[in-house]
Amino acid sequence: MTTVSGPRSARRHDVADDGPVTVVFSWRAKPGKENEFAEWAKGVTSAAAHFPGNLGSTVIHEQGSRDFHIIVQFVDGEALQCWLNSRERTRWHEKTRDIAEARTAVQQRTGLETWFYVPAHAGETIKPPPRWKQWLVSLVAVYPLVLLFQAFVVPRVADWPIWAKAAMFPLVILTLMTYVVMPLVSRLLRRWLYPSS
Repeated sequence: MTTVSGPRSARRHDVADDGPVTVVFSWRAKPGKENEFAEWAKGVTSAAAHFPGNLGSTVIHEQGSRDFHIIVQFVDGEALQCWLNSRERTRWHEKTRDIAEARTAVQQRTGLETWFYVPAHAGETIKPPPRWKQWLVSLVAVYPLVLLFQAFVVPRVADWPIWAKAAMFPLVILTLMTYVVMPLVSRLLRRWLYPSS
């Protein structure tokens, strides 16, 4: 995960260039401006969702909190960069002056941190799945992979040095979990993970 800091205006950010990329913008609304900020968040995520290369945009907000987390997913770093530097995004950010105290963090997330699919309903505010659900889904997804790895891969690398055998396990399991299994499983279970969406 790479944290990007700086002014709220559009600028050149350091983002990954290859593969899908997810960025989380964390904001804090001014006291009494929560409803206005929620409307703004719906508008900016809707705008991002219609931008070329967007895979999904949504808002996560706990009831009663002034903190909002805006998630945007793009096909690659180049598409994300186009959105970050676009005039449309700049116009939306200019509207935050009276309703937000600050943008508290910008986080670029890849790999393990994006195992769980975020429903791509632009402008919809959702709650993150509870940790026990994330744990259970991960357990159910990884167990068959470990079983298959032990049955088919381990016997074929029995003569390898221990450091090489140890490297094979995370290489195979984490790659499959990140790019194949978890995106599929979390989409299939999205109604259970995100019942409010």
